[in-house]
Amino acid sequence: MPSNAPPPNIDRARILLLDQDEYSAGVLFDDLTERGYQNIKRVATSDLLAASLRELDPVVAIFNFHFQQQSSLDDCKAIKSLAPDTAVLAIVSAGPAIKMVRNWAKETQAIDVVIEKPLSDESFFLVLRDLVKSRLASRELHARAKGMESLLPSGAISALERRRGEDAEMFQAAVLFTDIRRSTQAITQFSPQDFFTILNRALSAQSAHITSFEGVVIKYTGDGVFAVFRGMGRTYLALRCAIELAKSESQQILPFGIGVAEGLVLAGLIGDSNKAGLRRQYDVIGATVNLSARLCSLAEPGEVMTTKQVHRAARVSAFRARDVGTIDIRGFEHGVECVAHDAQ
Repeated sequence: MPSNAPPPNIDRARILLLDQDEYSAGVLFDDLTERGYQNIKRVATSDLLAASLRELDPVVAIFNFHFQQQSSLDDCKAIKSLAPDTAVLAIVSAGPAIKMVRNWAKETQAIDVVIEKPLSDESFFLVLRDLVKSRLASRELHARAKGMESLLPSGAISALERRRGEDAEMFQAAVLFTDIRRSTQAITQFSPQDFFTILNRALSAQSAHITSFEGVVIKYTGDGVFAVFRGMGRTYLALRCAIELAKSESQQILPFGIGVAEGLVLAGLIGDSNKAGLRRQYDVIGATVNLSARLCSLAEPGEVMTTKQVHRAARVSAFRARDVGTIDIRGFEHGVECVAHDAQ
C-alpha cells in the first residue's frame, strides 16, 4: 500500500472540518474527497459544533486556524470536552501563528497534532492517515474491552487492577444463590429463542436487584445467579435482597428458590495456570459458597432458605420466618440450623 494511500476501513473515517473561511474549506474538502474520504462534515460556526459532534461522532477533527480568528481555538477545547476520543489536527500558517498555536496546544492539551501551512506536499495527508488508523484501532480495542468487561464480574476487574491477578483473597462474605425451578419442563414449553429471551430477562432482573443491594454477580449458573455481598451490613443486605427477589414479578414466569449463607470465602483466578494457555476465570469458592448453593436447592419457589446464623445477624423482621430445624446437608459433617423466609 502506498504511503499516501487512504487508511483501511475508510468508510468509517468520519471527518469533521472546522473552517470559517468558505473558500479554504471548499479546497480542503475537495482534496480530502479525492483521497477517498467520503464521510466529511464541514462546520463553519461554533454554535453548530455540539450538534455536529453528536451527529457525526468524528474520528478526526481538522481545524483550519486563521490568525485573525484566535477565539476559534475554543472550538478545540469544546471538541475535547464533548468528544474526548476524537483527534484534533490543526493546520496553521508559519510564523507567529504556528508558534502561538503550538504553545496554546501544549498548555491546554486540546490539539493532538499541529501541521504548518501551506499544504504543498503530502505530509498533512500522511499525518491524517496515521491519525485515522490509530483512532479507528483505538476505538475498536475499546469496544472489544467493553464487550469483555460485560463478561467479567466487577470483582474480577477489581482483582486484576489491585493484584494483577496473581494472588487469591480471603474475606468474609454473604453468598446468595438463585435457581429456577423446573427449568427443564419450561424449556419444552417455549421455542429455544423464546426460552432464552425469557431466561435472560429473568436473570437481568435478578442482577439488577442484587446490584441495588450492593451485591456483585460472580457468574450465571445456567438458570440462576451466584452473587457475593461483602463489607459492613453484608448479611442484612444479602437477606433483604433475597426476600425482594422472592417477591419479584419474575417469580410468576420462571419461579426460583434462593439460598443465603455467610462466612469466609476465597476469591481469585482459577483454571489453566500455564501462561501460554491463558484460560482462567475469576471465581469465589469455599464451604460458604457450597452451603449457600445447597440451601438454594432446598428452597421452594418464592422461598429463601438460610441459616439461623444469617437470620439472627441480619435482623430482618418485616417478613415471615419459619424455623425448619436442623438439616443434614451433603458435604457438611454436622447438621445446619436453617430458617425459611416466605415473602408471600
